[in-house]
Amino acid sequence: MSNNQSATKRTITDAIAGAAAGAFARTAVAPIDRVKLIVQLRGSIQPPSRPQQQAPLSVAQHRGAIQIFRAIMRDEGVLSLWRGNAPTLLIEAGSTALNFVFLDWYKIASGGVLASMEHHYPSLREENGGARKQRILRSFVSGGLAGATTITFLYPLAFMRTRLAVDVGVAERGERMFANGMRDITRTIWSSDGIRGFYKGYGIALISVSMHRFVYLGGYDYIKSEYAAKEAEKKSGEKMLIAERFAAAQFVSMVASTLHYPLDCVRRRLMMEAGRTESDRKYRNTIHCFRRVWAEEGYRGFLLGLGPNLVRCIGSALVLVSYDEFKRILTAG
Repeated sequence: MSNNQSATKRTITDAIAGAAAGAFARTAVAPIDRVKLIVQLRGSIQPPSRPQQQAPLSVAQHRGAIQIFRAIMRDEGVLSLWRGNAPTLLIEAGSTALNFVFLDWYKIASGGVLASMEHHYPSLREENGGARKQRILRSFVSGGLAGATTITFLYPLAFMRTRLAVDVGVAERGERMFANGMRDITRTIWSSDGIRGFYKGYGIALISVSMHRFVYLGGYDYIKSEYAAKEAEKKSGEKMLIAERFAAAQFVSMVASTLHYPLDCVRRRLMMEAGRTESDRKYRNTIHCFRRVWAEEGYRGFLLGLGPNLVRCIGSALVLVSYDEFKRILTAG
């Protein structure tokens, strides 16, 4: 098999395994993710108008994650926990596939770049212990670049997913803003803001997602490569057990999610501004959003929904481990 055929086969395998892992894991944790988004964005959600005699609070008016979960079940039914899952599947299947494809590409490209830097930076040479430094740089930088590239391609879908997840209420009572899902969002945002509306919060998202993938993809890849290097030195040929890989994936997922969460909060609040008139918008831009959240809510405003998000990290860890398993199955034989 030629090098081109081998590279193409590797790319296709990465894409299929990534798409399958993303779709499987995100569907499993979609209810947790929806609750997290409502907690995180409750200050930006317009609760549905109801007659005065209807005593129960709407979903968006509850404060705690458990109360919101119960309100969703009471008002909207079990299936509404997966509201917004159609764009989520497109996003997660697409983004996970692209993440791993780009991670592989950037690792290959960075290998050549790092090799060319050995002349100027002797510490990168193998005889100076540079192999480990190169693994660190290759994994973490490639992870961050993969995330930045992927979010650029898929940001409009991420935008629609967020708007659908926090579109609370019952369609039959006329309470939802986007009762027909992605079609309504596309028509509403396009008519009010054009293509720019689908990229509200993109600047902060680029920083936020790059930071997350730097730790999430880069950290997991580095742990695996470091383990493989040590086993190669011992010539044992042993591979990480699935439980060990899941523990590593859970660790990097929680660290990455916690570090980037304040930026993610700002990004999603800016997403909520699309489709509103200038007078109705709470935040003019990223800096204004930071300042207003800090002034009105303090540091807690940047951490709303962090608890459910940490629980959701189980799904993020599942993505990494599932990818390894799907790829193993696809390459077997």
